[in-house]
Amino acid sequence: MFIDFGLIAGMFFIFLLIFFLIRSGRDITRLLLIVLFSNAFFFLLYYYGYLHRSHIIGAIAVFFGHGVGYLLGPVILFLLKSLVLPQKKIIRPLLKNLIPFFIVFLCLNIPLSIAMATDYLTFFHKFYNAIEPYFNLLENTFLGVYIILTLNFFAKLEILFEENYSILKKDDLSWYKQLTLGLFAIILIDSCCTIYEMFFPQIPWNIGTIIAFLFVGFYLYLGYQGMFQSRILMPDFLLQKIENSGNTNVINLSNNEDAELSENLEKNSPIRQLDAFSSEKIEIIKEKLNKLLEIDKIFLDDELNLTDLSDKIGISNKKLSELLNQHLNTNFYNLINDYRIKEVLEKFEKGDTTKFTIMSIANDCGFQSKASFYRIFKQKTGISPSEYIKNKKEAL
Repeated sequence: MFIDFGLIAGMFFIFLLIFFLIRSGRDITRLLLIVLFSNAFFFLLYYYGYLHRSHIIGAIAVFFGHGVGYLLGPVILFLLKSLVLPQKKIIRPLLKNLIPFFIVFLCLNIPLSIAMATDYLTFFHKFYNAIEPYFNLLENTFLGVYIILTLNFFAKLEILFEENYSILKKDDLSWYKQLTLGLFAIILIDSCCTIYEMFFPQIPWNIGTIIAFLFVGFYLYLGYQGMFQSRILMPDFLLQKIENSGNTNVINLSNNEDAELSENLEKNSPIRQLDAFSSEKIEIIKEKLNKLLEIDKIFLDDELNLTDLSDKIGISNKKLSELLNQHLNTNFYNLINDYRIKEVLEKFEKGDTTKFTIMSIANDCGFQSKASFYRIFKQKTGISPSEYIKNKKEAL
């Protein structure tokens, strides 16, 4: 009864997620979520049919929901990409990466569902039962490769975010990394169970039901976060960096439109537009930057980003990024937060903590949230704000 209830509740919530996603918009991110959850619905329906020994339900579920790993892998990767890349960069590569799923659908899903629902192709059903453990391990390996690619793409995004943003709040994608690692844990458990059943007596109850429940949690978390995650608008030159660094045999972010860009760049070499500037010109830019930070204290704006700062200096965001990386040995994230922490420390030294709360001071210095402030403060000073104030009082 408990398992029955869990599967029905999971399918119901996934159905609601699909309904709300359809109502909320038709952008590429939501379309990918709809495809993912539709497949997940039939994945859970399969286990429901298995528990009730219903051949018809099982056949329907296998037809639409079998080979979930071959769909889940590419969709998880391109769902992340859809949050930062334009739609035209997503659709074509995604379809290429879904070819294994289409092959599985034609060669396995269709004949297997016919065999389960009718008396035809019964030999195929017997054949599949014999190879099912090996097919499952192959599917999990395929999914594991895409998890690694997703984590690799996420790592690149983290680096690029630091070149454009000083504080990440609504654009923080750490939930996606946690989700991907959770998915990896699920397929690892599933693979271990499959290997166990290949060499030892099968467990009397269907171990796949545990995996089904884990997937219920996975999909619900993805649905909740995915519906509220807005697209991250990044400067064009940062998108070009993602595209230029993302050329692999499995994913291909570049297309013919990038040909004119690649003619001007050596492969894997950084864009150095400031090389054409004289040392005097670069010093003038540095002085403008220093004035904005030291005198105007532009860093107090909690929504400041690289483009805003470059506009005030009068150069492109691409040139400003190069100035920070190549000439100042830093990035936008560290530069701005260094100034913000310096401002906080100055207020601490003036004794502002006797009149205002720590977070009130942090907000005035450009920090949006307590979590980000405490994390950055400890990163820059080695101790928490409370410890810093306590040490200061003890030293008096």
